[in-house]
Amino acid sequence: MTAPQPIPFVPDWPAPAPRLLRLELPSAPDLPLRYVLGPRLAQWVEDAADAKGAPPDYVFAALLAVAGATIDNTRWVSPWKGWHEPPVIWTMCIGLPSAGKSPAIDAALQPLRKAERPLREAAKADVTAWAE
Repeated sequence: MTAPQPIPFVPDWPAPAPRLLRLELPSAPDLPLRYVLGPRLAQWVEDAADAKGAPPDYVFAALLAVAGATIDNTRWVSPWKGWHEPPVIWTMCIGLPSAGKSPAIDAALQPLRKAERPLREAAKADVTAWAE
């Protein structure tokens, strides 16, 4: 007696959608920076992006995260009683290597570092004085 032959599995799958097989993706839409941020801050984002050779959306994403971190625990939002949220804004810059992610993040962090420097130096002086 011979062993029964297995029945080959033939999936009944539809053909793949051609839009998923494209090798190139369309470019991202332009951000309405002037509508969202106002003229001065939008100009800063555009100038920072140009200076760093990065897309403005990377600078804008980093700016949102830095703003939320700067606000810290001083203000929380409460949409209704019993629900409170800190101003943590999680962002992510996704792109190929050399797409300008790190320079864009640096552009948003640079003003924060400049403002923090005197505070850090004063704190170091206080620690030194206390240690003496």
